[in-house]
Amino acid sequence: MPESIQSGEAGPPAANEGAFRYLSSLLGRAVLAPNGRRIGTLVDLLADPAEPAYPRVRALRVRVGRGDVRRVEWEDVASFEDQIQLRRGDEALQPLRLNGSEIPLAQDVLDRQIVDTNDAKVERVNDLHLMSARGELRVAHVDVGFRGLERRLGWQPLVDALVRKAWPGAGYLKAEHLVSWKHVQPLTANSPRVRLDVARQKIAGLHPSDLADILEDLDRRERAVLFRDLPVEDAANTLAEVEPDLQSELLAMVEPSLAADLVEAMQPDAAADLLADLPRQQSAEILAAMDAPEAREVEQLLTYDEDSAGGLMNPEYLQLQPSATVAMALETVRQQAQGIANVHDAFVLSGDGKLVGVLSLRDLLVASPTAHVVALMHDHPAPLSPGDSAHKVAELASKYNLYSLPVESADGKLLGVVTVDDVLAKVLHG
Repeated sequence: MPESIQSGEAGPPAANEGAFRYLSSLLGRAVLAPNGRRIGTLVDLLADPAEPAYPRVRALRVRVGRGDVRRVEWEDVASFEDQIQLRRGDEALQPLRLNGSEIPLAQDVLDRQIVDTNDAKVERVNDLHLMSARGELRVAHVDVGFRGLERRLGWQPLVDALVRKAWPGAGYLKAEHLVSWKHVQPLTANSPRVRLDVARQKIAGLHPSDLADILEDLDRRERAVLFRDLPVEDAANTLAEVEPDLQSELLAMVEPSLAADLVEAMQPDAAADLLADLPRQQSAEILAAMDAPEAREVEQLLTYDEDSAGGLMNPEYLQLQPSATVAMALETVRQQAQGIANVHDAFVLSGDGKLVGVLSLRDLLVASPTAHVVALMHDHPAPLSPGDSAHKVAELASKYNLYSLPVESADGKLLGVVTVDDVLAKVLHG
């Protein structure tokens, strides 16, 4: 139920207070002059989505002749029942236009795909649920259910009668699939007015996996609108979750400089996986547009087989010195963790970059602040070589119940770390 619906200009009398209507039931109704003379047919309603939560209908679109559609202000509507009666006659008919952020509901919302930010999925608008309140008509919900489609097609009375006869208590007869307007984000490249700021913020706050599912469900045009609206970090995280073909499509939708920014914002191992799956020319263009240090890091990962420990590893990990106290180590972790995705384990390196031990964050948190890292660390049970297979990585992670496994060069220097989430993704998706 809509909340906090504020009073506005005068409209139809309060007899309709609290009544709900579907847009499909209003379209095609006769529009009458005060004396009862028919002057046209309702073909659309114009609403203002810039208002908080529930947009108010500002005007009507009325067809008065073949190819002749006019605008009627809501203040000129005296009655909004089976027939729509105006307070004035032909003088209420104005040239067709849109004021400010107004949108035509039937034209720009019906049959459009929407992102339901409450359930993180894509739906199609089959109808709109409108509410009369204090002389106003507001958009309360979108109907994404099958019955909404039946209603639009004029089949609902027949289908309901058949269901009622066969299964009198069927839940179908009471089922409504309504999504509050404040939870949806209509998307269309042709009508950017429909895209609400509050909904865009909700979309950006969704989990990257949910965003990836949504992008895959949208068509190409609407997918581009959503992806371009995402902040760089959200877009980069989502890019890592979608299938390779869609990654290529999404990156092709943006300028090379922005594509480079997105790849740079990803974890290096995820960036390398993405570039490895792209067409060679597209990958080369993105690498050329990246900052040199990040490009070199990703290029090094691309030299390894993607099904090897080298191909799975991330060159960014927590590094500690054996001589550090626990207090010093925790401060180091705080600083390094800002740019590292996985901070479960910390790896202790000698001055020449060789792995000398490992410890978990739990080890640091429960230890005395004056204790030294060298006294807490232990040998890692399963160090890897870059050429070790993904199958071997999974076996060792399972055998020793490990969250992360170090990858060492032939001379013992730590090259990177493979985390169990990357192992799982490789096992599940190949």
